Amino acid sequence: MKTSLRAYVQQADGNAVQVMLVDATAQPALYALGFEGTLPILHACVADDAAKARMFSALRDLGVAFSAGREWCPADVFAWLRTRGLLEGGYLRIAWSGPQQFQLTQE
Repeated sequence: MKTSLRAYVQQADGNAVQVMLVDATAQPALYALGFEGTLPILHACVADDAAKARMFSALRDLGVAFSAGREWCPADVFAWLRTRGLLEGGYLRIAWSGPQQFQLTQE
């Protein structure tokens, strides 16, 4: 499966969701979801876990990846929301092996 990286969620702590824009063509769609900020980093606030799940679903549908990593990374948050029944389906996971070296997998 060949997938191009348009953007990825790099942080999803508390009520904040932060996205790193990789491909500028994704910018209008992210702004339509309520993201704002100085490129390439955009952020949005969500009220609660249900709102975060809706945001994650919309981001997934746009082809945005969710970063893997240590502790409470966005990929873990996605899986946790799915376990709680707030999300369904798979997502695109991004994991780094070095600077500018990453792997995309469908989870």
